[in-house]
Amino acid sequence: MAEPLNKFNENITSETKNPTDVIQQGMYYNLFSEGMDISPNLSEVYELALAYYESKILTKKELIKNSAYFVKVDDEFTNHYFICTGDPVKIPEYSSSRLKSFFINNQFRTGYSTHGLFPYRGKFHPQMIKAIINIMGLKPGNTILDPMMGSGTVPVEAALMGIKAIGVDSSPFCRFMAQAKCDALKIKHKCLDGLIDKYESIFSNFNSCPKKINVQKDLFFKNNQLSEESDSEKIFNLIFLAFLDSEGYAQRSKRKSHIEHFKSILERYITAVNKIAVVEKHLNITPVQTILQQGDARNLDVENNSIDGIIFSPPYSFAIDYLKNDLSHLKYFEKNISKLNKSMIGMRGKTLKEKYCIYLEDMDKVISECSRVLKKGRFCTIIIGTNDSQLSKALKIPKENVSGLNKVVIDIGLSKGLSHVRSLPRQIVGMANTMRQEYIVILKK
Repeated sequence: MAEPLNKFNENITSETKNPTDVIQQGMYYNLFSEGMDISPNLSEVYELALAYYESKILTKKELIKNSAYFVKVDDEFTNHYFICTGDPVKIPEYSSSRLKSFFINNQFRTGYSTHGLFPYRGKFHPQMIKAIINIMGLKPGNTILDPMMGSGTVPVEAALMGIKAIGVDSSPFCRFMAQAKCDALKIKHKCLDGLIDKYESIFSNFNSCPKKINVQKDLFFKNNQLSEESDSEKIFNLIFLAFLDSEGYAQRSKRKSHIEHFKSILERYITAVNKIAVVEKHLNITPVQTILQQGDARNLDVENNSIDGIIFSPPYSFAIDYLKNDLSHLKYFEKNISKLNKSMIGMRGKTLKEKYCIYLEDMDKVISECSRVLKKGRFCTIIIGTNDSQLSKALKIPKENVSGLNKVVIDIGLSKGLSHVRSLPRQIVGMANTMRQEYIVILKK
């Protein structure tokens, strides 16, 4: 064994380059072809990996049109660059410097298109989702499924990429939020002109009306005559989402009144919608229709072998109580909140241990459904993390003995006819987290 090892060492020595040259060239020089400019602030290993996969899988034309991690290819700006540049999210002047810094630094990751509407806990990084869609080999005309769509990141990205999307969520509020974001992609430029001047009367009507979505909608249409060119349903969804957003801000911050929060948030929403409308016209992008449903990921209303790709992020067992988190908003959409609890994965059970056991049973059903609807040879990507400390206490075992949920979903996938292709670790970055790392788990049928 000594001879091959010595020979190997000789090869390393013979290929050693001048340190100054290597350092000046940087890592990107050896990973990407000349003329490929990476998005700014790309700093994590998983981002570099996804960018590398994009560069190897996509054609030059596809990189320019749909890539997530490149701003220029052979001196031609990418669509992602045009979608992201400018002020990605209009932040109120009184917002904390930390919040402003987060959106500025993450301009190419999170703060573009309609993704900046409504800050939702557990939301995907849109840029990451766009890259995953690309490396899964999805093309315009294909259909992608997110069986736990939450705030709608997957359908929004898919719509802009020309990919049909089916989104499902057990929460009626999440379905509404995702619908509002997708609808906002199709509101014509300038259709929202003049609405900000009516913010006081709109707020007054919303705030004094019973907490029922249909009553709110009827009153809005009665008191606001919209132009014939506008899509009134889409505009109502956008404005009412801004109102729900302002409720959350008013509860968290007392520096401004509820109506002042509503005005600043509505201005931000209108700015974001008008901006993406201009970009769509400039790039000749027509967002594809999305189908968004309130439903159960354990029993999907989707045909066998009909889906070209799946991306979703299930609850990390009982790490976040989404029902409690969204309670004030859910009251507008559902009278019987306890009824929703029965369909919420990770929330059922009396003790934490019982909740975890039921969670595993539910995830078995969810992944079984994903395998059923996915076409052969296609990919299912699951983004998941493990709340080690909570599970350690619940199961009464040492933290180091807790089986990661990423390993759990891989094992379930293997039992459902899915092979494990790769897992990419990702550090969780945000305002506050109950865990520090999650995994991008790529499975194939």
